Amino acid sequence: MALKHAILAFLSRQPLSGYEVAKEFDEGFGSCFWRASQQQVYVELGKLEQQSNVTYEAIPQPGRLDKKIYSLTTQGQKELTNWLMKPTEPTTIREDLGVIGLAGHLIDIEVIVREIERRRQLHLEKVHQIQKIDEQFAQNLESLALKDVYMHLIIRRAIRYQQDWVGWCDEALQSITALPEYK
Repeated sequence: MALKHAILAFLSRQPLSGYEVAKEFDEGFGSCFWRASQQQVYVELGKLEQQSNVTYEAIPQPGRLDKKIYSLTTQGQKELTNWLMKPTEPTTIREDLGVIGLAGHLIDIEVIVREIERRRQLHLEKVHQIQKIDEQFAQNLESLALKDVYMHLIIRRAIRYQQDWVGWCDEALQSITALPEYK
């Protein structure tokens, strides 16, 4: 998946400003499955507009630049649906802790323990953040529109992903602190 498809997917639901799209990646639904900076979002929106996949309406703001509200074009919807029809492949894990696991024996065991404890806390906080995103869906499961059922399911997957990290951190900490070297 390319960033462009994620942005087109957001715009398929409703018109949004670039700031609103970036905010989705930072703390909204997009944070469940993709990372993108505000700069990356604006660059990609510019490309999508040049490719006629999105269009925008400029809303004047006194004393500021015009606010651009982006909408999906027919061509953009076709681009998105063509991508949606293709099979997907699991994403390869790119994880710094994997490299630490490979070479962690070269540093003090306490450094590893502190890092895993820190990561555990980050993943636990992410679980709570994502659960808040899901509250509106989870409370109304029977009355959700199809597009919201799909969002709810991906949010549930994101929660499980973060919970799995917390569980792995617990397992790793238990294994490391049981080692004779840790004592």
